[in-house]
Amino acid sequence: MFRSVAAFELRYQLRSPAFWVTAIIFFLLTFAATASDNVSIGSGGNVWKNSPYAIAQTLMVMSVFAVFIMTAFVANVVVRDDETGFGPIIHSTRVSRFDYLFGRFTGAFLAGCLLFLSVPAGMMIGAAMPWLDPETLGSFNLGHYAWIYLLVCVPTLFVTGAGFFGKILPGGFLPDKAHGIGGVVG
Repeated sequence: MFRSVAAFELRYQLRSPAFWVTAIIFFLLTFAATASDNVSIGSGGNVWKNSPYAIAQTLMVMSVFAVFIMTAFVANVVVRDDETGFGPIIHSTRVSRFDYLFGRFTGAFLAGCLLFLSVPAGMMIGAAMPWLDPETLGSFNLGHYAWIYLLVCVPTLFVTGAGFFGKILPGGFLPDKAHGIGGVVG
Protein backbone atom coordinates (compact mmCIF):
# COMPACT_ATOMS: atom_id res chain seq x y z
CA MET A 1 0.00 0.00 0.00
CA PHE A 2 2.95 2.32 0.73
CA ARG A 3 4.11 2.05 -2.87
CA SER A 4 0.64 2.83 -4.23
CA VAL A 5 0.31 5.93 -2.08
CA ALA A 6 3.81 7.13 -3.00
CA ALA A 7 3.13 6.55 -6.70
CA PHE A 8 -0.17 8.45 -6.45
CA GLU A 9 1.54 11.41 -4.77
CA LEU A 10 4.37 11.42 -7.30
CA ARG A 11 1.89 11.42 -10.20
CA TYR A 12 -0.07 14.21 -8.53
CA GLN A 13 3.02 16.38 -8.08
CA LEU A 14 4.24 15.69 -11.65
CA ARG A 15 0.89 16.92 -13.00
CA SER A 16 1.12 20.14 -11.03
CA PRO A 17 1.88 23.30 -13.01
CA ALA A 18 4.09 24.49 -10.13
CA PHE A 19 6.37 21.50 -10.71
CA TRP A 20 6.89 22.28 -14.38
CA VAL A 21 7.20 26.04 -13.98
CA THR A 22 9.82 25.60 -11.27
CA ALA A 23 11.71 22.96 -13.26
CA ILE A 24 11.81 25.28 -16.28
CA ILE A 25 13.01 28.21 -14.16
CA PHE A 26 15.74 26.11 -12.52
CA PHE A 27 16.78 24.72 -15.90
CA LEU A 28 16.93 28.13 -17.56
CA LEU A 29 18.87 29.70 -14.68
CA THR A 30 21.58 27.07 -14.73
CA PHE A 31 21.60 26.86 -18.52
CA ALA A 32 22.13 30.63 -18.74
CA ALA A 33 24.78 30.56 -16.03
CA THR A 34 26.74 27.95 -17.98
CA ALA A 35 26.10 29.11 -21.55
CA SER A 36 26.44 32.87 -20.99
CA ASP A 37 28.88 35.23 -19.37
CA ASN A 38 26.03 37.59 -18.41
CA VAL A 39 24.50 35.29 -15.79
CA SER A 40 26.43 33.87 -12.87
CA ILE A 41 25.54 31.62 -9.98
CA GLY A 42 28.26 31.55 -7.38
CA SER A 43 31.62 33.23 -7.72
CA GLY A 44 32.72 31.88 -11.10
CA GLY A 45 36.39 32.76 -11.05
CA ASN A 46 39.15 31.25 -13.12
CA VAL A 47 37.73 27.71 -13.35
CA TRP A 48 36.11 25.76 -16.15
CA LYS A 49 32.35 26.21 -16.35
CA ASN A 50 31.89 22.46 -16.01
CA SER A 51 34.59 21.81 -13.43
CA PRO A 52 33.66 19.84 -10.31
CA TYR A 53 34.04 23.04 -8.27
CA ALA A 54 31.70 25.05 -10.52
CA ILE A 55 29.18 22.20 -10.60
CA ALA A 56 29.24 21.83 -6.83
CA GLN A 57 28.94 25.54 -6.24
CA THR A 58 26.01 25.95 -8.63
CA LEU A 59 24.13 22.93 -7.34
CA MET A 60 24.62 23.98 -3.72
CA VAL A 61 23.40 27.53 -4.41
CA MET A 62 20.38 26.17 -6.24
CA SER A 63 19.68 23.74 -3.40
CA VAL A 64 19.09 26.76 -1.16
CA PHE A 65 16.24 27.76 -3.47
CA ALA A 66 15.04 24.16 -3.61
CA VAL A 67 14.42 24.30 0.15
CA PHE A 68 11.40 26.49 -0.59
CA ILE A 69 10.21 24.16 -3.32
CA MET A 70 10.43 21.12 -1.03
CA THR A 71 8.52 23.05 1.60
CA ALA A 72 5.75 23.75 -0.87
CA PHE A 73 5.59 20.11 -1.98
CA VAL A 74 5.45 18.54 1.47
CA ALA A 75 3.16 21.23 2.89
CA ASN A 76 0.79 20.62 0.02
CA VAL A 77 0.60 16.95 1.03
CA VAL A 78 -0.83 17.69 4.48
CA VAL A 79 -2.74 20.88 3.77
CA ARG A 80 -4.51 19.36 0.77
CA ASP A 81 -6.15 16.73 2.99
CA ASP A 82 -7.26 19.33 5.54
CA GLU A 83 -8.70 21.64 2.90
CA THR A 84 -10.64 18.95 1.08
CA GLY A 85 -11.71 17.02 4.20
CA PHE A 86 -10.39 13.83 2.60
CA GLY A 87 -8.07 12.92 5.49
CA PRO A 88 -10.74 11.38 7.76
CA ILE A 89 -12.04 9.33 4.85
CA ILE A 90 -8.59 7.85 4.20
CA HIS A 91 -8.05 7.12 7.91
CA SER A 92 -11.28 5.11 7.99
CA THR A 93 -9.97 2.70 5.34
CA ARG A 94 -7.49 -0.15 5.72
CA VAL A 95 -4.56 2.09 4.72
CA SER A 96 -2.27 2.37 7.75
CA ARG A 97 -1.21 5.79 8.97
CA PHE A 98 2.43 4.96 8.23
CA ASP A 99 1.71 3.86 4.65
CA TYR A 100 -0.42 6.91 4.02
CA LEU A 101 1.77 9.64 5.54
CA PHE A 102 5.16 8.31 4.55
CA GLY A 103 3.89 7.27 1.14
CA ARG A 104 2.72 10.82 0.57
CA PHE A 105 6.03 12.21 1.85
CA THR A 106 8.01 9.82 -0.35
CA GLY A 107 6.06 10.84 -3.43
CA ALA A 108 6.59 14.53 -2.72
CA PHE A 109 10.28 13.95 -1.97
CA LEU A 110 10.79 12.03 -5.23
CA ALA A 111 9.02 14.83 -7.12
CA GLY A 112 11.41 17.33 -5.54
CA CYS A 113 14.39 15.20 -6.53
CA LEU A 114 13.12 14.91 -10.09
CA LEU A 115 12.53 18.65 -10.24
CA PHE A 116 16.05 19.32 -9.01
CA LEU A 117 17.46 17.19 -11.84
CA SER A 118 16.69 20.18 -14.05
CA VAL A 119 19.65 21.97 -12.43
CA PRO A 120 22.42 19.60 -13.59
CA ALA A 121 20.54 19.07 -16.88
CA GLY A 122 20.63 22.83 -17.51
CA MET A 123 24.34 22.91 -16.78
CA MET A 124 25.10 19.93 -19.02
CA ILE A 125 23.13 21.27 -21.96
CA GLY A 126 24.51 24.77 -21.41
CA ALA A 127 28.06 23.43 -21.52
CA ALA A 128 27.33 21.78 -24.88
CA MET A 129 26.40 25.03 -26.63
CA PRO A 130 28.50 25.71 -29.73
CA TRP A 131 29.06 29.41 -29.01
CA LEU A 132 31.06 28.73 -25.84
CA ASP A 133 34.79 29.23 -25.93
CA PRO A 134 36.35 25.74 -25.66
CA GLU A 135 39.02 27.20 -23.36
CA THR A 136 36.35 27.78 -20.69
CA LEU A 137 35.24 24.15 -20.62
CA GLY A 138 36.81 20.96 -19.41
CA SER A 139 35.94 17.50 -20.63
CA PHE A 140 32.43 16.27 -19.90
CA ASN A 141 32.19 13.88 -16.95
CA LEU A 142 28.73 12.74 -15.86
CA GLY A 143 30.20 11.50 -12.59
CA HIS A 144 30.93 15.05 -11.45
CA TYR A 145 27.26 15.97 -11.77
CA ALA A 146 26.00 12.71 -10.24
CA TRP A 147 28.41 12.87 -7.30
CA ILE A 148 27.36 16.29 -6.04
CA TYR A 149 23.69 15.64 -6.82
CA LEU A 150 23.55 12.35 -4.92
CA LEU A 151 25.87 13.21 -2.02
CA VAL A 152 24.88 16.80 -1.30
CA CYS A 153 21.66 17.80 -3.03
CA VAL A 154 19.48 14.74 -2.40
CA PRO A 155 20.31 14.63 1.34
CA THR A 156 19.65 18.38 1.55
CA LEU A 157 16.27 17.93 -0.09
CA PHE A 158 15.48 15.01 2.21
CA VAL A 159 16.41 16.79 5.44
CA THR A 160 14.53 19.96 4.58
CA GLY A 161 11.50 18.06 3.28
CA ALA A 162 11.38 15.76 6.30
CA GLY A 163 11.84 18.68 8.69
CA PHE A 164 8.97 20.64 7.24
CA PHE A 165 6.81 17.55 6.90
CA GLY A 166 7.32 16.75 10.58
CA LYS A 167 6.47 20.31 11.55
CA ILE A 168 3.18 20.45 9.71
CA LEU A 169 1.85 16.96 10.40
CA PRO A 170 -1.41 16.88 12.33
CA GLY A 171 -0.43 16.07 15.89
CA GLY A 172 3.18 16.85 15.01
CA PHE A 173 5.42 19.46 16.56
CA LEU A 174 3.22 22.44 15.71
CA PRO A 175 -0.51 22.36 16.37
CA ASP A 176 -1.35 24.70 13.49
CA LYS A 177 0.15 25.17 10.06
CA ALA A 178 0.34 28.99 10.23
CA HIS A 179 3.88 29.02 11.64
CA GLY A 180 5.46 27.91 8.36
CA ILE A 181 9.14 28.64 8.03
CA GLY A 182 9.25 30.60 11.29
CA GLY A 183 8.23 27.47 13.19
CA VAL A 184 11.19 25.55 11.85
CA VAL A 185 13.71 28.32 12.40
CA GLY A 186 12.31 29.40 15.76
